[in-house]
Amino acid sequence: MLRSDDSAFSSGSPFTRLVMLAICLAAGSAALGCTPKIGDDCAVSTNCSTTGDRLCDVTQPGGYCTKFNCEPGSCPEDSVCVNFGTTLSPIQGCSPSQANSPYKRSFCMATCGSDSDCRGGYRCLAPVPGPVTDGTFNAVLAEHSSGSKVCAVPPRAEPTGTSNEVCIGSDAGPAEGGSSSTAGSGGAQAGSSSNGGAGGSSGAAGEAGSGG
Repeated sequence: MLRSDDSAFSSGSPFTRLVMLAICLAAGSAALGCTPKIGDDCAVSTNCSTTGDRLCDVTQPGGYCTKFNCEPGSCPEDSVCVNFGTTLSPIQGCSPSQANSPYKRSFCMATCGSDSDCRGGYRCLAPVPGPVTDGTFNAVLAEHSSGSKVCAVPPRAEPTGTSNEVCIGSDAGPAEGGSSSTAGSGGAQAGSSSNGGAGGSSGAAGEAGSGG
């Protein structure tokens, strides 16, 4: 018969230590299995990571777990780095004078092979700079390899009939003929003042003559 202090469940028993180790391993595996991935839904950043290395992009439908200011090769497994805001405007003629746009931002995004790999409201799209076509969105893949697609919100249709005049400055000056028109107006006003002055002098002279 085992004494109470020799029980198989005593803290010093090898069997107990093995049981506790197995429980810890199982708990650790479960915790790892539940770790949110890039692209998962979220409400706050702690839903994505408790260590502060990921954030929740609440501007995306249902939230989007991501890493901000990523670099090529720095994103977790099953995700890639994507640059947004690399151009000031998609309109031809509105290219920035600087090499890089000051509005550029980079985020880790979940990779995919088809729309079925993404959550509801998202599609499997290729980040391609420039005008949007079917299956693409205006962004730049910031990785050493190419061809990756990511789960992203489908872009809205671009407005039609856009003009680049605000960028090239063709409407920054006065309307055509505005200078002549303004000068003519000024000349006319000056002429009126002169005539008015001359009339006033004549009238004064006439009054002086009558008085004499």
